[in-house]
Amino acid sequence: MAWHSPIVRAAAQALSLALFAAVAPAGAATVPESQDPIVIGKLDWTGQEITAEIAGEILRRMGYKVQFVQTTQVPLFQAVADGQITAFLENWNQNSKKYYDEFTKDGRIEPLGPTGLKGQEGWYYPDYVAEKCPGLPDWRALKKCADIFATPDTAPKGRLLDYPAEWTPDSSAWIKAWNLDLVTVPSGGEGSTAAEVKSAVARKEPILLQWWEPTWLASIYNLKRVTLDEEGEGCKLAEAAGIASKKAFDCKSKGIDIVKFGWPGLKDKWPAAHRFLKAYQITNEQQGPLAMAVETEGKKASEVAKKWVDENEAVWKPWVDQATQ
Repeated sequence: MAWHSPIVRAAAQALSLALFAAVAPAGAATVPESQDPIVIGKLDWTGQEITAEIAGEILRRMGYKVQFVQTTQVPLFQAVADGQITAFLENWNQNSKKYYDEFTKDGRIEPLGPTGLKGQEGWYYPDYVAEKCPGLPDWRALKKCADIFATPDTAPKGRLLDYPAEWTPDSSAWIKAWNLDLVTVPSGGEGSTAAEVKSAVARKEPILLQWWEPTWLASIYNLKRVTLDEEGEGCKLAEAAGIASKKAFDCKSKGIDIVKFGWPGLKDKWPAAHRFLKAYQITNEQQGPLAMAVETEGKKASEVAKKWVDENEAVWKPWVDQATQ
């Protein structure tokens, strides 16, 4: 009931204007253009949460109300199309290119440009595994040592700890194309995979997993990526199987498109926020230490994001200035 008080309401409006004045240039557009909250979607990995929290913190300092919604990959696209989620800021197109292309083609979502991150995916292993599987990181070494990754559930074949099923993994197709004695087992997500890697590393046991970079997990546990010659046997076999440009390994590309997208109504309802979100980017070098602080030091993503925004005004203020002119 107290929020309905004219005094409290006036104080809240004054605070909002003060926060905006701290980052907006003289003569800037009136922000916020709407008192409705901007809703930013989150999926279930730490780096993406950092990307979202930093943007949310800057938007709040511009004067906007911001909310976060936790969702899963497939419903995310329809939620953005419907305006239930305003923007999603770290979409790995290797995981969801089918949906991204479908929803952008008919205008149900609006592309907001690249994130600034440079990503790659593939099969990873802790560095000590190379001693037990001579020939790594070359993929052909797995032809002779797949059994070292066996578990009671997969023996005598080795286990590849895969992405969760909803991330539409394709490692099984590569295993078949390369005729490897491996079996894919879906993980429960970043947290459960991290727990398995931590346990394996502590015991120096072999583990092979489908993973990606940039991530804190790859850095802290010194994970190495299985490699293949793009003009060699691995890619020729993949091309014959029709999977040469899929996500486990991509013989057609030098990296992964990591992009932002939003509700098409964003640019009309919150034009300054729309301009900011198009300009906003984060690099591997910026995101990595923040994600590691969350995972290894027990800090909250919102906490490390706020600290980064406090200390890096020179990075983000030009985006805000340009957005609010």
